[in-house]
Amino acid sequence: MDIPTLFPQALRPGDTIGIIAPAGPVQGRDAVNPALAMLESWGFQVRFDSRIFDSFRYLAGHDAARAEELMRCFEDPSIQGIIALRGGSGCARLIRLLDERRLRHNCKLFMGFSDLTTLHMYFRRRFGWVTIHGPMATTMSRDSLSPEAEKHLLSLWTDAKYLPTLSFAQLESWIPGSAEGRLIGGCLSILTASLGTSYEFKSEGKILFLEDLGEAPYRLDRMITQLQLAGKLDGIAGVLLGRFRDCEPEEGGYSSSEVLRDLLSEIGVPVLANFPGGHGMEDWALPLGIRVRLDADQKSIQFLESAVISG
Repeated sequence: MDIPTLFPQALRPGDTIGIIAPAGPVQGRDAVNPALAMLESWGFQVRFDSRIFDSFRYLAGHDAARAEELMRCFEDPSIQGIIALRGGSGCARLIRLLDERRLRHNCKLFMGFSDLTTLHMYFRRRFGWVTIHGPMATTMSRDSLSPEAEKHLLSLWTDAKYLPTLSFAQLESWIPGSAEGRLIGGCLSILTASLGTSYEFKSEGKILFLEDLGEAPYRLDRMITQLQLAGKLDGIAGVLLGRFRDCEPEEGGYSSSEVLRDLLSEIGVPVLANFPGGHGMEDWALPLGIRVRLDADQKSIQFLESAVISG
């Protein structure tokens, strides 16, 4: 049985956004300048420690430093929202270092994607938090988000009555029907890697969102099959597919979409594909943990709860 759902407080102009680096490194400070400009134009203050620019192999510094930074940022009462620097790798290495007592009573707006899927699952499984699958400090700019996507993101953060119905021309109804449930998911490879861990996601009755980057069709097949064999596709209410960027085969005359469609057609729930979320430009944010209505016939996803609550 799921634990109660907790929603973060809506942000207000003047609030402070903290940037943390729990995963991979960046090459320099210039990588965050576009995000800083956007956040400041919205009326927010931004805070980060120079530590976020540390680099150790493929990580943004050593595990202990990244874990402490995350916990300290959630504990700090002067910080109201938190976004990740970037994805890559490393979030799973933090799980054993996180002190739940320092986090449990500090639900805040938290956003990221890719490797941050691990933290989304952890926060949901341990504390019941609603978090946002969306842009990070290295992907958040007016060059990568349309005015519509930017307005949507700001509304998610600030408006406790924001209940949009999202529909896009590129959406495809793979399996007809409609379903309601809490939205979970994120990067397929990270979700699959959670199986057998303490933060493994619960899927029964849920709308499962999946996206990924750079996974050949045979690997997508292997991961979907593993989820199926692990029982993670049993009892789900519906599937929302985002981008599967750079996942096309080099040869063979077939597409990754054909492979995914064949696999998902077996589970007998509505499937809506090509949502503009995940890796790539125009990453429309999705609150994980809220109730949604997926309508594959009308090609839409309706938010039945907002991502935040008023203070």
